[in-house]
Amino acid sequence: MKRQTPRSRVIKRSETEPATRAGRWRKAMALAESAVSSGANLCASERLCWALWLTLLMAGALARPYLPIDETRYVSVAWEMWHSGHWFVSSMNGAPYADKPVLLFWLIHAGWAVFGVNEVWPKVLMPLVSLLGIWQLGRVARTLWPVAAGEGDEWQVREQWVSLTRWTLAGCLMWMLYSQALMFDVLLTTCLLGALRPWCSPQGAQPLPWKAVAESGLWLGLALLAKGPVALLWFAVVVGSRPWWTQAKARQVWAGEWRGWGMSLLLGLVVLYVWLLPAVITGPASYVEDLLWGQTAHRVVSAQDHARPLWWYLPWLVVLIFPFSLRPRLLLEGFLASIAQRPTAEQPLLRLGRVWALSGLLIFSLISGKQVHYLMPLLVPLSLLLAWAALRQPPAHGALRLLAMTSGGLGVASLALAVIVMPSLAPTGLARWSADSALVASSSASLSSFLAGAGLLALMSGLWPSSATSGAISARQVSGVQTRHDGVLIAQRRLVLGSVLLVTCLLSLTLRPLWPRLDQTAIAQWINGRQQAGQQVAVVGWDYQATWQFTGRLTRPLETLTRDAGSLSAWQAAHPDGWLVIEAEKCLRLPGTQGPLAGMRDWCQAAADGKANTSRIFHQGRHRVMTIPAAALGGLPSASSKRDMSAQERQ
Repeated sequence: MKRQTPRSRVIKRSETEPATRAGRWRKAMALAESAVSSGANLCASERLCWALWLTLLMAGALARPYLPIDETRYVSVAWEMWHSGHWFVSSMNGAPYADKPVLLFWLIHAGWAVFGVNEVWPKVLMPLVSLLGIWQLGRVARTLWPVAAGEGDEWQVREQWVSLTRWTLAGCLMWMLYSQALMFDVLLTTCLLGALRPWCSPQGAQPLPWKAVAESGLWLGLALLAKGPVALLWFAVVVGSRPWWTQAKARQVWAGEWRGWGMSLLLGLVVLYVWLLPAVITGPASYVEDLLWGQTAHRVVSAQDHARPLWWYLPWLVVLIFPFSLRPRLLLEGFLASIAQRPTAEQPLLRLGRVWALSGLLIFSLISGKQVHYLMPLLVPLSLLLAWAALRQPPAHGALRLLAMTSGGLGVASLALAVIVMPSLAPTGLARWSADSALVASSSASLSSFLAGAGLLALMSGLWPSSATSGAISARQVSGVQTRHDGVLIAQRRLVLGSVLLVTCLLSLTLRPLWPRLDQTAIAQWINGRQQAGQQVAVVGWDYQATWQFTGRLTRPLETLTRDAGSLSAWQAAHPDGWLVIEAEKCLRLPGTQGPLAGMRDWCQAAADGKANTSRIFHQGRHRVMTIPAAALGGLPSASSKRDMSAQERQ
């Protein structure tokens, strides 16, 4: 056998090395192609499911009116800014409104600039923002678990986890409900996810590129424009805890990243000041101070409106993450088993999820003012942990059965409402119900309850996992990890879409009899008619929150008066042809035996008794709202009687 020379060995190695590299490349491409081909149908169904999810959210938002007092207030603030042309200083009923920044109002203006002023765009805005937030969450998840596309099973598992994370957030009850409401918390969470995405990299101690720092700063500025300084609190929770959850040592993280943190914060403040400086120049002196410090500090230290005990958030957590609270094993795996040692690639995301969730819950429990929607950004780490736990659990067939039983029970209740309750609210039997009942008797209300019941019963049969499907998935689990994860994802999507459909049926059909009592269009148009006739309208006895400004397209603010005889007499003297708006219950309890208070009370009593020559009664939820002419106060004749007297004197 001829011995090879070193040169011949080099030549032989150089000839075989390209073939080996080509083989590895073909193997990697084959793995990627198999992953793409196996997930092609899944991706197509994924897009279809997301389209259905968005359609259901929009349908639920469009099926009801703007709800007082929050939604009517925010859309009215946007309307006043639009009508007055003041783009930097918001106003409510003509007074500067310092409770919230302007990003939501600007987004409403953007839609009105394209489609004209309408009621549809503000209602569909939040579902679109919600979809953007879910896309942002997918980017955060991929940053937390960086895997190259050619790394086989790990890449496939990571992609399944990303999809599960998105569906988990989309299915949480709080995210569903507030994605259909014109409020700030979904918008804040969406902007925060963009600001935090570059800082969710598990590798620490490496300075981020300038492009990533700029992206973080721009989104942070938008988060500040969405809901003010609270965005800095969430940003600090995630970014400030990086030395404890990244793979690098804490000292290296501090030394290598503090400049990037400062640049992101500085750029976010620059974006904020693009709005703030014109607001300082054009707005009143107290506006910016109240916006940036006053209302935030008061809510943190001594909230009066929403002051609640330290433990108040804890019972709500089970409700906020419904329907995933139907899976106690999932909760246990997500919150307890994640503490154990896990693969190195998964440790940062588990640590971040725990730090984010526990720190956020603790901080907001210590804050005096508490509302459930303040915890909206907390759904992000919960989704990360619950989706990670779902990968290690069987498909959610037990939760599907529980949700199906819930749907069936609500369906039976809706049918009973349509067949038993609604007929008893017919005009012949209406006297048995209180005058301020929130239910509206009509044939359409009975029909909507019947349709809701039929739809919920159909949903029950669709959600119930069949034995054939369970057996097929169990048989396919033997074939590999990817197939098992596909079954988990499909079950998760069914659970989420079933929950959204359940909530939509309840809000759009079962609760339809409630919406006419909450619709403020009638009284707003009545006020607009009085203003167009040159008459002054004032609100008596409550803190008016611009409820009727947008629905009535009012161009003048309403005066607010106290239930004081002196102020009422002075207002009547200035506006003898004016009108007053007051809650019926407050009006009927007015003291005094004579004077304007007695006249107002007598008018309200006559209207409540249904006597002729009195004004109509409007509704605002469970409250009745009455309109009273200034002449009913007594003491001064109306303008029409003055004209009659002058005509008699001339004759």
